[in-house]
Amino acid sequence: MSYRLGAVATQVITQYLFDRPGFQQDPVAETSVDGIIGAHCSCPTRLNGFGTRPEPFDIKHHHGNRDAVPRTVWRPGQRITCLDVLPGNPKAEEEAAQHSTCLISTGTVLKNMEVPPAGGCVVSVLVKMDGEQNVLSFPGFHQLFFYGDFKKETKSFCQLFGFSARVV
Repeated sequence: MSYRLGAVATQVITQYLFDRPGFQQDPVAETSVDGIIGAHCSCPTRLNGFGTRPEPFDIKHHHGNRDAVPRTVWRPGQRITCLDVLPGNPKAEEEAAQHSTCLISTGTVLKNMEVPPAGGCVVSVLVKMDGEQNVLSFPGFHQLFFYGDFKKETKSFCQLFGFSARVV
């Protein structure tokens, strides 16, 4: 249940702070390039903001050639932020566990994965994250990728509103 609440909270925070949608995705390690593939079957097109022109998209088949869905094409070289809000537990005995935590990462889009031949969800975006995080232990689930490098702003938001911030 906390994953679903965290995904909703992450969307609300992203839209409120940065006036843009996030792409809720599941991370898949791509060890050949030390990157993360964010994959899911739907993605917003107005990645630069709600009042901006949409990114290009095409129509692809969903898993097993069942349904046709739009696949947003992410710009290679685009800076992104990855955000995941982990809800706190107000009943926890440790003060640190009582507060929500924001997992914050930034990186650069390398490419859009073609599905098929790659497996997985139709929208599959390969990102090289900043820093030295081991991609096999990249934390989070249903976190958001969104256009822009907002690590500093997100850390400031966490400090202002009593969230723990963890840069990964």
